[in-house]
Amino acid sequence: ISALFSNWAQSLFAGSNFGGLSGVVYALISYVGLTGLRAPEKGIGVPTGLIVFSILWIIAGYMGILGDSIGNAAHFAGFLIGFLLGFVGNTARG
Repeated sequence: ISALFSNWAQSLFAGSNFGGLSGVVYALISYVGLTGLRAPEKGIGVPTGLIVFSILWIIAGYMGILGDSIGNAAHFAGFLIGFLLGFVGNTARG
């Protein structure tokens, strides 16, 4: 899901000359990070610093600090998709 939507988002901004899985990595970071916060009993999580670094890297990419060949839309879309999946997958049931 994250590969499909993050690459699609990037193709909207950069055309069809794009390919990569960095959006999946960002989705995984946000999904596991949110799962660790919302459901610590599952025993997974990432360091808070990694989440902060990922967000700062997305911001730096959009500001142009990292150059033009960064998949900014893929990173942002992947992070957002992972967050949404983590939120839906870890809602309280009952």
